[in-house]
Amino acid sequence: MLKLIALDIDGTIVNHELQFTPRVKATIARAQAQGLIVTLATGRGPSPTDYFAEQLGLTAPLVCLQGGVIYDYRERRTLHETRLPPEVIPWIAAEAQARGWHLHFETTDLVYMPYGLETPSELAALFRVANLARVKDFRQMPTVPHKFIISVHDPADRDPIVRELTRLVQAAGLPLDVFASHPIIVEGLPTGIHKATGLAWVADHLGLTAQEVLAIGDNDNDITMLKWAGVGVAIGSGSAGALAAADWVAPSLAEDGAAVAIEKYALAA
Repeated sequence: MLKLIALDIDGTIVNHELQFTPRVKATIARAQAQGLIVTLATGRGPSPTDYFAEQLGLTAPLVCLQGGVIYDYRERRTLHETRLPPEVIPWIAAEAQARGWHLHFETTDLVYMPYGLETPSELAALFRVANLARVKDFRQMPTVPHKFIISVHDPADRDPIVRELTRLVQAAGLPLDVFASHPIIVEGLPTGIHKATGLAWVADHLGLTAQEVLAIGDNDNDITMLKWAGVGVAIGSGSAGALAAADWVAPSLAEDGAAVAIEKYALAA
């Protein structure tokens, strides 16, 4: 019996304007009214994930920064976290500068972005509700971040960067995993940190098993949780990797796929 629903945000439950459709919002409310626990599992930091959680009236801890942070937004405290190895910061900063890559770092409450490089317009749209800070030197960040992101203007440039960055990480022997999480975004996280590890932490915290979890996502960074959960659903407008990993493929984002999936699996009775 399903007891926990884990939802990706971008491309799964909100559109490009970062808005919920009435059906998605109402279906999530119905699920909670019937006693199901709902959480968000996202690459975003606690801020602005709390912005979306508050709109939905969620109560469970949130899986943020691809599993790097578990956050209780009601008490405004971090329950569990994993940060980048400190030596990664100067290394990736140098590699990105040498190649003209648009690099930024994320922590629980801030996105650190560079001076001097034009931010891709689609990234700027994604960060409309994020807290941003510009820095001249990433070594001056006051805290060790949880992950880094390289963004591109043209989606065609994303996969070549994934391959090149993976090669560089392997050559340097760094404990990093590299993956795509959005058509214009490549991410680097500590090895072994992903949405499945974060969601497993939350499930254990709530006394639940993987078989009691419904996970819904749309992109490659959702693959681990789609495979880990008792039921993994991919949004029909999602990536090929997410579609292949899912137990079922829902309608597209425009067709309220997340609501359809919740109705099918969690509200069927």
